[in-house]
Amino acid sequence: MEKSMLKRYSLYLLRWQLSTPILWLVISFLSLENYLVKTVIANLIGGIIFFWLDGLIFRVKGKDSGRED
Repeated sequence: MEKSMLKRYSLYLLRWQLSTPILWLVISFLSLENYLVKTVIANLIGGIIFFWLDGLIFRVKGKDSGRED
């Protein structure tokens, strides 16, 4: 695995670990009884946050990594 890919993969794994406490906070603060609904809401919020971060992690210098707008 090339060095730049290894760096991006390491950042992605770190980001993945950071998502756990953030999603836990969302679930713990929601006052809903249904855990499935809580989980869906937490994952939607996580997607809103981490979509942008993942884009930064996987961006290739001067070029987006294959994502089409």
